[in-house]
Formats: sequence, structure tokens, C-alpha cells
Amino acid sequence: MLTVIQWIHLFIILLIAFAGGYFPFTKTGHIRTNGGFPRGEAFSSGVFLALSLTMLLPASFHIFQEELPELNYPIGSVIAILAFLGLLAIEHMTMHSIERERIKLKNGRLPARIPLVMTTMIALPSFFLGTTLGMSDSTQATFIFIAIILHKGTAAFALMLTMVRSTLSRSQIIFLFTSFAMSTPLGIIFGGFIHNDLSPSVAIVKAVVLSLGAGTFLYMGTLYEMKHASLIEHCGKRSCFLAMVTGLFITALVRFVMGDAHHF
Repeated sequence: MLTVIQWIHLFIILLIAFAGGYFPFTKTGHIRTNGGFPRGEAFSSGVFLALSLTMLLPASFHIFQEELPELNYPIGSVIAILAFLGLLAIEHMTMHSIERERIKLKNGRLPARIPLVMTTMIALPSFFLGTTLGMSDSTQATFIFIAIILHKGTAAFALMLTMVRSTLSRSQIIFLFTSFAMSTPLGIIFGGFIHNDLSPSVAIVKAVVLSLGAGTFLYMGTLYEMKHASLIEHCGKRSCFLAMVTGLFITALVRFVMGDAHHF
């Protein structure tokens, strides 16, 4: 059962996703390049990095140590690395496919499979972000929520741009975009279910999800969108770099003040 705050988070994230996709969907004749919010994206990168390395991964270690004390191996780190590499591999394959298909445009429009693959690529980490949010207590949840909403609208805008430039029909675009928009809310619901179930078997599932979340947050803070990643594209500017460091410092400071990162 989700709390009132979790339901509020769910609906705000859903609203921001649809708001981000509204302009390119309704103004298909006036598509323009999205300049985004570089300082906000840089700030969220810092928050993602601190959340991954100071909260999620230590919490995963703690649960694995309690539930599997005989396992003398950093399994949480391995799971986080696999999540990071898996998401990176998916994005590599997607980007290479898009570059190849741009050479073979149909009447100037991308094949329908390109937005389909992109939706999967973006929805998967979005689901993990939502799951981590649903599992978190109030302090962690606030920072995770801020980080999610800072990038959700931009991701929705970019995804809708690709959809309207493809051969998808309007009804197919609505269905596919709604699936993306629902990925984070569904993750919140799933995370809330895990958080409220305290059985030993679910504790292991929680530790695995936290590790997956750590790898996902690390990826979102560093290589998400690869050459267009915030750390690469924006943080060369002093103001954006300072915004990133500010996000990282504030989140790490909250972790220090809390004194214990394991309240998931």
C-alpha cells in the first residue's frame, strides 16, 4: 500500500512526463531542437552519483550482510556493475542502429522500430528509478524524487521528438509514449510493495533491487545519452559543473547527517 506522499510523487512524475511530450506531439509542424535545462540536468547528475554511491550501494551491502553473512563477496557491487554495463550496452546498440537507419530514411521519417527500441532503453532505467523511490523512506525519497523530475521532462521531450519523426501513427505514438510515462509510476508501486513486505526472501529481492538501482543511478549520472550525457555536454561549463558538485555535495551531506544509509 502506497503512502499519500508516494501517490503524490507518482502523479507528479506522470504529469511531468506527459507535459514533456506535449509540445512535440501537438506541434509536429514546428519541431525544434530542445535546449533542455543544463543546470538542472547537471544538478541531477550530482544527485544521482551521491545517491548511488553513498545511499543505495551501502544499503544493499548492509542487507546482503544481514541476510547472507556467510557470503564473503561484494555481490551488491557486481549487480550494480552488471546493471551499469547492461544499460550502456543497450544504449550503444540503440544509438548505432539509429545512426544506420538515418541513412535509410523513409520520406524523411525514421522507421517505427527506432522509437520502439528507444522507449525500451529509456523505460527500463525509469522503472528502476521508480522502484528505488517506492522503496525509500522520506529523506532519501525526496532526493530521488527531485533527481527524477529534473530529467523526466527532458527525456519525455526527446523521446516524443523521435516518435513524431518516425512512421508511427498518432494512436501508436500515444500508446508507446504512455507505456514510457507509466514506467516510473509502475516502479514506484512495485517498490512500495517490496518495502512493505519484511519477509527474509523479499529482503534479498530488496537488496538486489537496491544494487540494480545503484548501477542505474550511476549510469544516469555519468553516461546516460553517452556523448550527450550531462557530464560531457554540460559540465564543461563552470556554472553547470558547480551545479553538479552542489547536487552531489547536498545529497552526500544529507547522508552524513542521517548517519545511517540503511533505512530502505
